[in-house]
Amino acid sequence: MLFILCCSLQISAKEKIIWLVEDKTENLNLLERKSPSNSAATSVERRIIFALEKYDIEVKRGSFKRITHLLKTSSNSCIANRAKLKEREEYSYYSLPQSFYLTHKIYRFNQDTPLLPSLFNQQGELKSIKALFDNQPNHHIGLVEGVSFGGYLDKDIAQLSKANIYYRGGTHRVSALESMLYAGRVDYLLSLPVDMTPTVIQQKKLQQFNVAGAPPFLIAHFSCSKTEFGKQVIKDINQHLLATYTKDNFEEINGPWYSKQDKTEIQSYLQRHYLDNEIALNKAQTHKIEK
Repeated sequence: MLFILCCSLQISAKEKIIWLVEDKTENLNLLERKSPSNSAATSVERRIIFALEKYDIEVKRGSFKRITHLLKTSSNSCIANRAKLKEREEYSYYSLPQSFYLTHKIYRFNQDTPLLPSLFNQQGELKSIKALFDNQPNHHIGLVEGVSFGGYLDKDIAQLSKANIYYRGGTHRVSALESMLYAGRVDYLLSLPVDMTPTVIQQKKLQQFNVAGAPPFLIAHFSCSKTEFGKQVIKDINQHLLATYTKDNFEEINGPWYSKQDKTEIQSYLQRHYLDNEIALNKAQTHKIEK
């Protein structure tokens, strides 16, 4: 009887994933099945978490630096909504695309003086962040410390004087920077639209500008520790992700957060780069087996 109980416990034991979460409002109530999702990214994230039934998932919240440290030093940590950068690939594995964030925009609040027309192109986009600060050298922009804004915007920001940048790190840094913008402590904020949570009154005084040349979407991925365990988890995640790319599933999971045009563009991208490749691969494997 004891032998049977012992073996039963061993069989039922699940390997643990430490699921790392940043301090963003969009990922609150992540493991509550009945709680509504707050963005396309968390909708996909929750779908994947609930699909990973063979693992014991423990959510751990922390600062960006703490999360990076755990990915580097632990064998079983994973995180969603991660930009794929070459330096990060040295210590973590990446999944197929998880979701597509509308890219970062420049935000300005409660300003009476309009920006000079010469700062904009014919499409109404800011020509560059550098041009903005060349025109206003005494102004300041709030940036989250230590994160990537995508390759294009990272290069633009690198051209700014350090005196023009206010970096904010630690926990609640995203909401803290937004509060600083409303309080007039910074003149501009570079932020993802999903991270902005103005009140109705604040919204009326909030301006936003696209930066010319920046890609329309920032692609987010799942990322896990660069270990054999992490590699296996990413493999399992990818299998479930492919199922979310099909038209019906994509519409169900992502539909509420993208415009019709955005959905068409994203689905076309996923079809070309992933679904068509998967179909071709399956055909090749089937043909090989039949031979």
